[in-house]
Amino acid sequence: MKTLKQRQAETGRTLSLNGAAWRRLRAAVLEREPLCRDCWKRGRLTVATDLDHHDNDPRNNDPDNLVPLCHECHSRKTQADMGKKVSAGCDANGQPLDPDHPWNRAR
Repeated sequence: MKTLKQRQAETGRTLSLNGAAWRRLRAAVLEREPLCRDCWKRGRLTVATDLDHHDNDPRNNDPDNLVPLCHECHSRKTQADMGKKVSAGCDANGQPLDPDHPWNRAR
């Protein structure tokens, strides 16, 4: 079993997920934007619990690159980033959120 430091080295993380610097950064981003951004797009109010690196680069800890998400949305995005098929759901009007959905490609 790999240690946290080994997993960090493999991913290229510059801040330890259990370190004080990451906790401060995470708290600041979640204070600025406390709701899950993906749920908000769907018309749902859900507290954000996770931060996602928008550009998928764990070394880029610029606050503008960190997207607040609930755990469910963060897991869904991670799975999609890994090439797995996931459903993005719909917005409050029933319109699919996936830009590649046939309904959205027709626009």
